[in-house]
Amino acid sequence: MKMNMKKNSSIWSIFSHADGFDIFLMIMGFLGAAGDGISIPLMTYITAKLMNNIGAQNASIFEYFTEVVNQNALGFCYLACGQCVACFLEGYCWTRTAERQASRLRTSYLKAVLRQDVGYFDLHVTSTADVIASVSSDSLVIQDVISQKVGQSCFFQFL
Repeated sequence: MKMNMKKNSSIWSIFSHADGFDIFLMIMGFLGAAGDGISIPLMTYITAKLMNNIGAQNASIFEYFTEVVNQNALGFCYLACGQCVACFLEGYCWTRTAERQASRLRTSYLKAVLRQDVGYFDLHVTSTADVIASVSSDSLVIQDVISQKVGQSCFFQFL
């Protein structure tokens, strides 16, 4: 009797179809997620700074008050521009690398299925639609994990 030992897999196995450009996209997506995640505490900091300046003793002086509000408004504008770039990088890079890796996964999965003996299809597969549905659903799950879940987990690490 032959025992089948199941190989332990890790989270890194979902990135097994990544090439050099995909690694670059993942690094840029990680940096975008980090920038997106750190923007929320920065927004809280700027808001707290604005509230402290409004309650300061010099707040009754109109010129001082206007200058302080303008500085904080400028900080919010810079933060919004940076967050826009970070969100774009996060979304675009993770989605693009997920599409590329899922495409390579579909190709290798289909090649592995087509290498099977004809008897395999007689015993295990009822129709060719089952093979196509299996390839599509499995690759879409992997693509969803890479494009959304990994980017969101990076975002929440920096929140």
